[in-house]
Amino acid sequence: MKENINDLASILAVSILADGEVGDQETKLIDDLEHDTELPGLASAIKQVVSMAHLFSDDQLTDLLFNSASKFKAEDKPKVFEASISTILADGIISEDEISNILTVAEALEIPVEKAVARLLFQVQEKEGDLVVDVEDVLEDFIIVGGKTRYTSWNSFEKMLIESNYPTNLIEVLKSAQNWTENTFQENATINYTPNFMTLACTNPVSRSKTFCFVRMKPNCIRFEYMGNVSDITSVGDFSQTIKNGITAYFNQLSINKF
Repeated sequence: MKENINDLASILAVSILADGEVGDQETKLIDDLEHDTELPGLASAIKQVVSMAHLFSDDQLTDLLFNSASKFKAEDKPKVFEASISTILADGIISEDEISNILTVAEALEIPVEKAVARLLFQVQEKEGDLVVDVEDVLEDFIIVGGKTRYTSWNSFEKMLIESNYPTNLIEVLKSAQNWTENTFQENATINYTPNFMTLACTNPVSRSKTFCFVRMKPNCIRFEYMGNVSDITSVGDFSQTIKNGITAYFNQLSINKF
């Protein structure tokens, strides 16, 4: 890969900067990489890109990554990817941003995501006990149940909606439904949050059926589905007493506790 030394340096530099800083571990790894790859000048080339990184925007760094990755032969790309993962894990900490960086490097090198994840997990396993996984804030936001994403609170659900640029008026409808459910049913109902809908379920059902309302997120409205009824609304004012009465009636049909 001697002819691609500058391209390799660019990819590894972007990987090093995934957590926003270059520490002693990364600096040592740069020197080790030059020795292991037998590519004289690699360390200085990486350090040069790192020193210039503050002049680049995130988009420019991404362009640099993809342009550099395209220069490698297919048989060399897995080796480059391995080196990138080693660079990211060098400081003994892996964060959400670094995981995102790894997947971006894989995409640039045309490595299938399942193979990229497998290689990452292998290297993580190799560092077992010496690696800190710093994604605690992310885990507080959502969990995966049966392969489906569920947000752990209204705050994390709302954060997702805002980041997705979901219409403000429809977020307000969802918040109104959430507040009404909690205030009306209190501990007798639970609310589950997923990327596309909220479900309102009774905590003490008469039978196995416990969801008394699906609150679905549509592009232009919020759809309430309960007891065979469908109501589409676009504003908090449309969340009428008639809809609330219908939802409550179905709750009473499914729940041991009645309102």
